[in-house]
Amino acid sequence: MPTPDLVIQREIAETLGAIDDRITLLRETNATLEAIAQALFKSWFVDFDPVRAKMAGRAPEGMDDATAALFPDALEETELGLVPKGWKLVPFGDLLSHTIGGDWGSDAPDEKNETRVAIIRGTDIPDLQSGGGSRVPIRYTSAKKLASRAIQDGDIVLEVSGGSKDQPTGRSLYMTEALLRKFDCPVEPASFCRLFRPTTRGLGVLLSQHLTFIYAAGKTWEYQNQSTGIANFQTTHFLEKELVAVPDGEVLNLFASLVRPIVDRVHAAQISELAELRDTILPRLIAGQLRLPEATQSIPVTV
Repeated sequence: MPTPDLVIQREIAETLGAIDDRITLLRETNATLEAIAQALFKSWFVDFDPVRAKMAGRAPEGMDDATAALFPDALEETELGLVPKGWKLVPFGDLLSHTIGGDWGSDAPDEKNETRVAIIRGTDIPDLQSGGGSRVPIRYTSAKKLASRAIQDGDIVLEVSGGSKDQPTGRSLYMTEALLRKFDCPVEPASFCRLFRPTTRGLGVLLSQHLTFIYAAGKTWEYQNQSTGIANFQTTHFLEKELVAVPDGEVLNLFASLVRPIVDRVHAAQISELAELRDTILPRLIAGQLRLPEATQSIPVTV
C-alpha cells in the first residue's frame, strides 16, 4: 500500500490530533458536569446544607431567597433517622413503579427470538454514562420479553451481578432520550442487570443521583454477596433497606429541573461519533481513498 508523502502525513496527524483533543475536552467537560450534579445532590440530600444554614440563621450559600424559602429550617428525628422537617426517608423500592430482571436473548433471530434489540451490560455502563462510545451487543429477543423490559427515558439500569474483589456490583445508568437515540432498535438491560422504573420523572433524577453517590462512597458493598465465585447484588434487600431522603414536591421538582439538563448534556456529547469517525477515516486517509478536505467536512462542530 503506498504511503502518503510527508506533507500529507503531517496534515493527517494534525487533523486526527484535533479530533483527539476535542474528545478529551468533551470527556473533561462531562466529568465536570457530573461532579456538579453530585455536589448538588450531596449538599441538598445528604448533608442538608440549606436546612442547616437556615437553622444557624444564615442564608443558604449560592441560593436566592425564593429557592431558600423552599427548604425547612429544622431537622427532625424519625424512627428511620434524621431528616429535614416535612421530608421522608423512604425505602428505595417504594419509589419504583416497575422493576424486572434483564434479558440476553440469542445472537441470531429464530422462531422464539425474532426481535432485534440492544442489550446493555454492566461493562457498557461507564462509557454510556459519560456519553461516549460503547460495544453494546445487538441480539434478538421475543416480543413478550421486550414488552416488559424495553427501556424508556427516565429508567435506570442497575448492574446486579459481576464485579470483582476491587469493584463491587451496583453500577447504574440513568437512561435518557439522547442515549436511546444511539441505537436503531429497542434497548433492554442484560441478564446480569435489572431495570428500575421510578414512579415519577423527578424521583428518577433523584434516585439516579442517589445510586451514583452510594456507589462512589462504597456503600453498595453492603448489598453484595459472593457465591460460586460470582458477586451478586442483593436487590430485594436493597429495595427494602436502602433509604432515600425525599423532599416535598417543590424541592424535588427544582432539583430535577437543575440536574436533568446536566445529564442530557453529558449524554448528548459526540464522543462516540468522533471516536468512530477517527477510527474510520484514518485507514482511508492513509490508503488515499479519502482526501483530507472531504474528511474534515464530516467532523461534528458541536462540543
